[in-house]
Amino acid sequence: MVANASYACNIDFNITLQTFGEGVLVELRSGTPGRSRVVMSTRSSGGNVSFSSLCPGRYFLAIGNDESVSVTPVRDFEENVSYSSRITMQRGSGNVGRQSRKSL
Repeated sequence: MVANASYACNIDFNITLQTFGEGVLVELRSGTPGRSRVVMSTRSSGGNVSFSSLCPGRYFLAIGNDESVSVTPVRDFEENVSYSSRITMQRGSGNVGRQSRKSL
């Protein structure tokens, strides 16, 4: 009999988000663009955004209120680790790409 791997869902992801002041939808998605699902979401006008009790896996953020959203690079999260990011929303530049929400 083979035992199933058991993972602790104890990962924290803390984001410092600078926006243009408007409340934006911040979606934490598991998987990769094109093959993902929303795990958690919240609205933010900037400041700290936190997601907790995450399980190990691949995650990325989709940020924005429109059909075209800003997408961060995919990160692999491991159990027993806290992750943090600083994201500055800038029109036309920055470390995030733009993608259709439907394509995620």
